[in-house]
Formats: sequence, C-alpha cells, structure tokens
Amino acid sequence: MANDFEFEEEEFTTQFNGRTFLRILALTRPHWRWVAGFLLTVAVVSAMDSYFTFLSKRIVDEGILAGDRAALVEIMTIYGLLIFVQAAGVFGFIYLTGVLGERVRYDLRKKMFNHLQALSFSYFDRTPVGWIMARVTSDSDRIAELVTWGLLDLTWGIMNVGSALVFMLLINWKLALLVLLVIPVLAVVAVQFKKRILVEFRHVRKINSKITGAYNENINGVRVVKALGREERNLEEFGELTGEMYRAAYRAAWLSALFLPVVQIISAVAVGVIVWYGGLQALPSAAAALGMTVGGIQAFVSYVTFMLWPIQEMARVYAEMQHAIASAERVFSLIDAVPEV
Repeated sequence: MANDFEFEEEEFTTQFNGRTFLRILALTRPHWRWVAGFLLTVAVVSAMDSYFTFLSKRIVDEGILAGDRAALVEIMTIYGLLIFVQAAGVFGFIYLTGVLGERVRYDLRKKMFNHLQALSFSYFDRTPVGWIMARVTSDSDRIAELVTWGLLDLTWGIMNVGSALVFMLLINWKLALLVLLVIPVLAVVAVQFKKRILVEFRHVRKINSKITGAYNENINGVRVVKALGREERNLEEFGELTGEMYRAAYRAAWLSALFLPVVQIISAVAVGVIVWYGGLQALPSAAAALGMTVGGIQAFVSYVTFMLWPIQEMARVYAEMQHAIASAERVFSLIDAVPEV
C-alpha cells in the first residue's frame, strides 16, 4: 500500500507543442479510408447547412417579399430534396465514426497489451497495477473518442465557420469583414484558456492513476491491511487522494464552463453590430445602392449564430482534447518504456 502512494510517475508540465496530438492522429493511419469517408460526409453535411440558410434568404427576398409564388415553390422544392441528401450524409458519418472508434480502441489496447508482455519484471515491481489498468482502460477510451467524435466535431466546426464566411461574403462583403474581426478575439480567448485547462487536466489524470492504484492495492492486500490494523489510515490516505482529484477536476470544469459564456458575450456583440449596420444598409433610402435586404439581414444573423455555435462546441471539444492529450501522454509513456533485459 505504501509503495503505491510513493510511486511518482513522469511529470508532464511542458506546453502542448503538437507532437502528442500528431502522434494521436497517427493511430488512424491504418484506417485512413474510414477517416476520409467520415470527414467527407461531415464536410458535405456542414456545407449543406450553410446553403439551407442561403435558401432561407431567397425564400424571404424572392418568394415572400416579392410575392412570387412560383419562385417560392421552386426554392422550397430544392430545400426539401436536399434534406433527404443531408439525412443520408448524417447517417453515413455517424456509422463511419462509430466503426472507426472501435477499431482505434482495439488497436491501441492490443499494442499496449503486447508491449506489456515484453517489459521486464522490474517495470511491474515499481509500477502499480492500478496505474497500468488506468492506461489500458479509461485513457485509451479518451484517446479513441478524440480521434473519432472529437475530430468529427472539429471538422464540423471548421466547415461551418468557413462555409458561413463564404456565403456572408457573397451577400455583403463589408458586413462580412466586420464579422471577421470577431475571430481574432476568439482565438486569443482560446489560447488563454488552453494554457490553464491543460495544466488542470494533467493533474486530474495523475491523481486518477494514484486512485486506481490505491483501489487495486487495498483489494489485493486486504489481509495485510487488516492484520496491521491500517483500515483508518488507508481510508485517510484515500480520502486525501480523492479530495485532491476533486479540487483539480473542479478547477478544470470551472475553466471549461467559463469559456462558453465568454464566447456567447462575443457572439452577442457581433449580432448587435449586424443588426445596427445591416439595418442602416437595408433602409429604403440605402437598400438600392448598398444591396442589403431584409432576407440578407436575417441570413447574416443566422450565419453568425451558425458560425459561433460550433465555436462554442469547439470549446467543449477543446477541453476534451486537453483531457485526451493528458491521457495520451501517459499511454505513450507506457508504450515507450524500454525493457531492461
């Protein structure tokens, strides 16, 4: 029991430089066809989402306000047909992502298990069983989630932002440039939160390893614990570990939760600028010269929401990515362990 608490694993305190993330992505190399398939379907579905908003603008300007029934029926027919195409795309990327996740999880666990068979006895003497179990189970799960659903959400967000910007530039390039000013602000906010969240998640994974080891040592050594009368002392030590993990997880959750309100405030400012500046351009006295319409303003507001909503989702993915990287650092430290004999 005491050896478990004295075990100190490698510290990971350097800033994330991309190497760990690239090594995680390399796990998908044997399954590149599945990756290409789900990325393509996600890109198509995301682009269609943007086009639906553009069709909504045409419905307002060319159909409702113009009183053109034929144009309204034509646009609605196109809208309806594309809905079926999008539904097929959604089914496709969910299926492909699910299969890819299971394959990556299987490959990673098989690689760790085979490597454990080759390690020297001295490695198992100094490494708690619980630490190894945490690497093979929970940490491998986090890595598989990152390279599948995390990568899917990241691709979805990038495509949403990119396609929304393209359609906004087509509608009114001046107003689109104003919206573009929001992106550097969001980038600065993301970098600042990244530095703090990664530190906390690394600490959480380290304490989780000790807790898992404590479970294993107490269960396997229950006779020794009872013979030495260490029940109360072991309970106190376990309470200290769980308390430390609670505090680190709380700090990480607080920072992750704070990210979303900050993004929402920035998005509210962007929507306010659109309504003010776009409304001035849509006035009857200026609409003919500036080319802004009621449907254009409605589309711009939708595109800003459409663009910033995935950024909020990417904030969640970003937090999960930091957690997965903290797990990957420990998984790769196991895989990189060199046998002494």
